[in-house]
Amino acid sequence: MAEKKIVSIEDRIPQLKQARKRKANRRFILYLSVILLLVLVIVYMQSPLSHVKSVEVENNGVVSVEQITDLAGIDWDESYWKQNTDEIALNIQEHPEIEQAEVERSWYNSFVISVQEYKRVAYQKDGESYYPILQNGELLSEVKLDKPRSDAPLLHGFEDSNYLSEISEQLASLPDSISLLISEIYWDPDEVNRDRIRFYTVDGQEVVGVISNFASKMEVYPSISAQINDDLEGVLHIDVGAYFVPFEDQDMELEIDEIPLEESF
Repeated sequence: MAEKKIVSIEDRIPQLKQARKRKANRRFILYLSVILLLVLVIVYMQSPLSHVKSVEVENNGVVSVEQITDLAGIDWDESYWKQNTDEIALNIQEHPEIEQAEVERSWYNSFVISVQEYKRVAYQKDGESYYPILQNGELLSEVKLDKPRSDAPLLHGFEDSNYLSEISEQLASLPDSISLLISEIYWDPDEVNRDRIRFYTVDGQEVVGVISNFASKMEVYPSISAQINDDLEGVLHIDVGAYFVPFEDQDMELEIDEIPLEESF
């Protein structure tokens, strides 16, 4: 049987002292590291290194980067970490053309701002100036244009805010490929129907319709207009059913099939 080695307390004391010394050194290094880190953080927070260095704006179309960054209210001389991203987003959403804004931190001193704009669905003339109309029916009286852009039709006679809101909603639901076919829309009520409109397409076609089903009718407009002879001039009615009345023979009506858009190609 192996003989058990006995270590005296005198031999163990130096080893215990060394172990305690190493433990104390590790604790000292840990405390010193924490203190140095806190000092560095304090110095960083008080120095220009913590200030906002850049702002990136995404998904804006009409509202410029400069307008968005100005609205954001970012304090470039204040610490990056003291800036409230929720407040920045709310500041940006004060712009009438911005429906939603999201602000995220990037790296250690940059912001990324992503916006969702209300769609401009039309323009309206007042005097010699033109004003955009948003998908929610709001007319931007503070955005004054010398001429309308080609991205939406021009409206005439929609002084009634209810009809303006309704036609804006209808236009907003149209795909761009269809709305770009429309050049001008007139509110044209008669004794029977206050909802009636008369509009013109970019290829010169005159069309009569109603606001309430305008979007659904326009979705099949390409297939409807394709059935009209190019040499024949007149008015296309898509208010109830679809038929064409030539200018040269007001008593003649040409019935037209309403073919769904996906079946017209």
